[in-house]
Amino acid sequence: MGESAAYEVWHGDFLVGELWDLSVDQPWFLCRFVPGVGWSELSPLFAAQEEARRQHFPEQLIGAIAAVRDLDVELRPGAGGEPIRPWMIYLAEGRASFRY
Repeated sequence: MGESAAYEVWHGDFLVGELWDLSVDQPWFLCRFVPGVGWSELSPLFAAQEEARRQHFPEQLIGAIAAVRDLDVELRPGAGGEPIRPWMIYLAEGRASFRY
């Protein structure tokens, strides 16, 4: 039987990428992120969000957090089942974390 990603990350009809090697550090789920065809369009938003986090969420960068939250991405389980909508998600090439 072939191995599949833990989740596929979707934004509307676009596959943003896949999440592999899922582990948990409560309350966060930690993964390896492999970009998909929809990543290039969204990567600047996630980069701005990561910069806000790196700077400990200064007021002038809070809009970056909201911009990602407003994307309303969906995580579809690779093994089947109901999709989930994360409350917070961070994506960067090679790594990801999310909460729901």
